[in-house]
Amino acid sequence: MKITQEADYALRMVCLLTAQANVQDIPLGAPAMAEAVAIPSGFAMKILRKLSLAGLVKSSRGTTGGYRLAVDPNTLTVKAVIEVIDGPIEISKCLSETHQCLNNPDKSCCRFHHVFGRLNDMLVERLDRLTIATMVDSSVSIDQLLDIVQ
Repeated sequence: MKITQEADYALRMVCLLTAQANVQDIPLGAPAMAEAVAIPSGFAMKILRKLSLAGLVKSSRGTTGGYRLAVDPNTLTVKAVIEVIDGPIEISKCLSETHQCLNNPDKSCCRFHHVFGRLNDMLVERLDRLTIATMVDSSVSIDQLLDIVQ
């Protein structure tokens, strides 16, 4: 499983909105966010549309318009943002309900399926521990962030 570049940018944009709300409660425009995370405006708009449809951000129009975080960053997790962009986290296609394995059609007795399933559960659980508020909190060290996901 690879976290896509789009999900990485989405996480950075959500963190940017959280940091902005912590400093001053004014919306951020898509061009400013695109510039801050070094991506084209069109790509930023695509990501913001997905985040908006999922209810994670809200937009307002006009001269003072832009985007704001629509959920509490203390409860919004890294896992949730990744899944909005990339879909369910699965380290192997064999974990998908719809995948038909040619090596072992009976997933219940496949050793790889069970091992991959356990590893996937561990990854998902750890990403679900890490909130956006924690990612933005400059008083939390990198070592503390790593402790959270251990």
